[in-house]
Amino acid sequence: MLEIFLNCDLGEWETREQTAALMTHLDMANIACGGHAGDLQSIKDCAELAEAKKPIAVSTGAHPGIDSDDHGRSLPYDFSTESFRLLLEIQIQRFISAADLNHIKLHGALYHLVEADEDYRKAYLDFVRSHCLISIVCLAGGKVAIEAEKRNLPILPEIFLDRHYASDGSLLPRTHRNAMIHSASEVLERLELLTEKHCIMAYDGTMIELPAHYECLTACVHSDSPSSLEILKAAKVYLDKVEE
Repeated sequence: MLEIFLNCDLGEWETREQTAALMTHLDMANIACGGHAGDLQSIKDCAELAEAKKPIAVSTGAHPGIDSDDHGRSLPYDFSTESFRLLLEIQIQRFISAADLNHIKLHGALYHLVEADEDYRKAYLDFVRSHCLISIVCLAGGKVAIEAEKRNLPILPEIFLDRHYASDGSLLPRTHRNAMIHSASEVLERLELLTEKHCIMAYDGTMIELPAHYECLTACVHSDSPSSLEILKAAKVYLDKVEE
């Protein structure tokens, strides 16, 4: 049986009340650590809410991002691998001064950068190996996952519950008019296909098969999705029933 952990990107632009509400349905919290969003206090606040969840605390991890006018979804033209390493070092150090570091998941443009560019992917994996040997949350079936496994680095393959996929397994860009999923019923259809057939349906109907050796996945809902709370509630109920 495929085990699925729910995760959410938090400490970004949501209120503390929304953070607390989302946290009640999560297994993992990816907490912004001062790049695209967040600061030392917001990390502490999220970590406190994660610890307070009973009977099992939510696992906390760093969500490094880059400061940009579009909330970390684009990169400056002069962004180098050295700039990337420095960004990671600063944000990870900030994070561990305020919360327990159990995993790492890049935000926005950085998440896509390491999938697309071999040099940045190598810099990222080198950093994790040398600075914080923790689970890497990365695109299921993607290049980071494949390379990390070759290096015997721990990964948590990730799928997205509130985003549509292209036929090649990448996410539809946010500029696409149908990039986001707002319907809880559509999310449940995705989870059912995932748990029963180990695959995801792309927006055009293409079936994307996930690597057969995956025994667990993490499924993401973004805190800034309009239906984030509704989607997480429905997903949690479904997964709890599957596990019974």
